Amino acid sequence: MKGDAKVLAHLNEYLSYELTGHRQYLVHAAMCRNDGLQRMARIQEAYSAEETQHAARILDRILLLGGVAAPREFGPIAGGPTLAAQLARDHALVAGAIAHLRAAVGDCEACGDYVSRDLLTEMLDDEERHLHWLDTEMRLAAQLGEHNYLQSQMG
Repeated sequence: MKGDAKVLAHLNEYLSYELTGHRQYLVHAAMCRNDGLQRMARIQEAYSAEETQHAARILDRILLLGGVAAPREFGPIAGGPTLAAQLARDHALVAGAIAHLRAAVGDCEACGDYVSRDLLTEMLDDEERHLHWLDTEMRLAAQLGEHNYLQSQMG
């Protein structure tokens, strides 16, 4: 089966987001665990695992469409020096993924690739839920103050 070049480019671009997210969340989880923030470490580990599963599904779709997996590097992965900085980095990554997915879904629809559209729509839903969670955590950190927020992440 031969996929549309534009759809394949979108799938590879989103694969880049997923692989970057996997690595970023893994680093953030380790940093949180090291700082005693067990609750946040578990959440970040779960997001890292989810990104790995998403990447596998995207890879399968690329290969099924006869494409070549060619994710690009977004740059070095480095954990933020504070939990607030980590959440801000995650927020920027997820917001970028959402913007990309919205365009990709429309292009899939336009070229009649409804299976890729449905897959990317499912991913968009996950990313929007993740962004909502990040917004909530960042708002809580601001409302509670850094000390109280960090204490809430220790359990």
